[in-house]
Amino acid sequence: MKSKKLMKIFYIVIAIFLLIAIYLDTFLILKYNVLPTKYLIVYSIIVGLIPMFLIFFTLFKKRNKKLKLVFGIIEIIYTIVLIIALYFLNNTFNFLDDFANRFDYETKNYYILVNNDNKYNSIKELKNKKIGYTAGLDENIDNALQEILKIVTLKEEKYDGYNEILEKLYNDEIESMLILQSNYDMLVENDFDISVKTKILYKFTVKEKTNKVGKEVNVLKENFNIYISGIDSYDSVTEKTRSDVNIVMSVNPKAHKILLINIPRDYYVELDGTGQKDKLTHAGVYGVEMSVKTIENLLDIDINYYVKVNYNALINLVDALDGVEVYSEYDFSSFEFHHKFKKGYNNVDGKLALDFVRTRKAFKDGDRVRGENQQRMIQALVKKACSASILLKYDKILKSLNGTFATNISTDDIMSIIKMQLDKMPTWSIETISLNGTDAYKTTYSTPNQELYVMVPDEQTIVEAKNKLAIIKDIS
Repeated sequence: MKSKKLMKIFYIVIAIFLLIAIYLDTFLILKYNVLPTKYLIVYSIIVGLIPMFLIFFTLFKKRNKKLKLVFGIIEIIYTIVLIIALYFLNNTFNFLDDFANRFDYETKNYYILVNNDNKYNSIKELKNKKIGYTAGLDENIDNALQEILKIVTLKEEKYDGYNEILEKLYNDEIESMLILQSNYDMLVENDFDISVKTKILYKFTVKEKTNKVGKEVNVLKENFNIYISGIDSYDSVTEKTRSDVNIVMSVNPKAHKILLINIPRDYYVELDGTGQKDKLTHAGVYGVEMSVKTIENLLDIDINYYVKVNYNALINLVDALDGVEVYSEYDFSSFEFHHKFKKGYNNVDGKLALDFVRTRKAFKDGDRVRGENQQRMIQALVKKACSASILLKYDKILKSLNGTFATNISTDDIMSIIKMQLDKMPTWSIETISLNGTDAYKTTYSTPNQELYVMVPDEQTIVEAKNKLAIIKDIS
């Protein structure tokens, strides 16, 4: 009698755990509306009818003790499987909620520079000494100054440009200089001596609220454009810094077609709202909104969404996918690791993938070929990500991407696309084109007193890109 009661309690406990697991899994699936109807029917049978039959048999049938025990064990297995599924579902949906809503701000990194031959080791040693700054390229420089003044009292000296500040610094007329990290990188890129003559005494970050970027559409019925920005940083993806990868992805969800348009980083374009021209890469210094609006003006389109990634995003994603096969038009030696890429398909891990998309000096056409290689890498990633094997790796992929990219694509839109992909499993066709131009040296909005290498746009390639955008939009 006692053993019967214990067994009944055992079956009741199993049933309770199973019902809780069913409820939680079903709640998440229905909440995020991720399963197509045909899969919901299968889910209802597997996770609804069969467990109910098992519970009914183990709790209400009085005979077949051995069979009841077998069914009880199956209930335990069901419960374990559903708990594992719950773990993965919860991680997935939390990740999607997190990255779609996490970054409503951008950050700016600042340096305080001193002469390299000075013996300052701490920012506090600059107390009551002069610090030079310019507000010309940074509308929020006052926020940075206020952050510094919380730490140490300084005598602020405002100048018209960085060259004037550097000259004062070299001559010891001022003791320090405040500069945006991205602007420092720009200066050093064109005058390496700056990094030799100065040293970075202090680095700090200022957070800034961002405006809403993009124009939302129905991603299942309307063509939409995504701006892909690859920033030149391993640091936080929220950083306002140069955008070395600038690709517009135009998506036709009905025809399952994608058009990738590469825009060279040094494209000489008018920055939105300034009335002046600059390299496109420098638009990123003023935030993703500036990049988006500048490209919208260039191509005469609406950009609906953006995805902003740093170097780690590509490294981690490729490694999580266990490598990808990327096509190269040339035999070449890579930028950082001097890896020998061959013409044809190359199997790459994360670090080699980054090396592949960053290399430009190995090619006669430099940045043009680099842009094409970046497009080929996106194609390789899309191909691998749409394969069935992705289902076994997706939790690993989600973890690998944590903190490496930001986007304004909503969770609902992402779920809609995933649901459509699961329902129809379409094969996407991808076309790639690149804008082109001629090499030149010109002053820019960011460096008004210095000529930099730029690529003056070939208007014909812009017209061709606009025509392609119109074509893909009209395909039904």
